[in-house]
Amino acid sequence: DKYLFKKPAADVIFGITSNFKYKNVDFSFAGRANLGNYVYNNVATDMGYIQRLYHPTNYLQNIHRSGLENNFLQQRNLTFSDYFVTDASFFRMDHITLGYSFDKLVGNYLRIYATVQNPFVITKYTGLDPELGNGIDNNVYPRTRTFLFGVSVDF
Repeated sequence: DKYLFKKPAADVIFGITSNFKYKNVDFSFAGRANLGNYVYNNVATDMGYIQRLYHPTNYLQNIHRSGLENNFLQQRNLTFSDYFVTDASFFRMDHITLGYSFDKLVGNYLRIYATVQNPFVITKYTGLDPELGNGIDNNVYPRTRTFLFGVSVDF
């Protein structure tokens, strides 16, 4: 039977950002969190289906079998169940920057810095990315982690 079960929209959304400066060193970060949002892990569903395809030869051993082990109803070779609806609450650090400024070294101002974007995500969600707009994880590519090194000069 079809029924409403959980929701992809978060109950609580919040963010944090801060900048620190001590003498010539600066540090900044920004992060955000979604609490109480749920995701249908369609990747786990598909892995159970793939396991059924390759089971006779045991070709793939390291994939999710939970849907098959629980004997869920299958429609047109697909397994649907609220078993795969999981809590996707998360905290994501968007960026961290560390810099150092040299006064009057080259011109009027010289600053070197390093930034990492998407350094970490804290979540219990087992899929690739808990932040999904539609609430269905269809094995989209995860967000990349980017490292940036830079120099700012004022003359």
